[in-house]
Amino acid sequence: MDVKKLKETLVGAGIEVYRTRTSEIHVAERVRYHLMDSGIRVKVAEDLEISFTARSQRSDFPEADAADLFTRVRQSIGPGASERGYTETWSGTTPVRDPVDGVRVLDVWHEVTWSKAAKDPESAVDEIRWALGLERYVTTKG
Repeated sequence: MDVKKLKETLVGAGIEVYRTRTSEIHVAERVRYHLMDSGIRVKVAEDLEISFTARSQRSDFPEADAADLFTRVRQSIGPGASERGYTETWSGTTPVRDPVDGVRVLDVWHEVTWSKAAKDPESAVDEIRWALGLERYVTTKG
């Protein structure tokens, strides 16, 4: 499968694309009139791989430690992802910096990524639609 052909398939299925790289398609999410990066990716290699990232934010839980913030994401998203055959492939923090003062950190995202192989473009479309339906920004515990 090549990236250009897969992108055409996704767009034909009504999936909006945010960015295309050499071997990866970043799926878009529309917020009002704006297109934003959804955190959902399709990696194109010998096989297709769908991944999505969910997060919690330090500003929502200022008294919580990092372990608790990761736990919130895992408890909220993990069971449904596991049922669909996803496995956790990455976790980490991403500082959100002030666009005017790059030294100043405004918030910290605690992110977890899950991935799954897709057997063909049609199953990739199904998985993308499922991931788009998830609330990937976790604001409550489990």
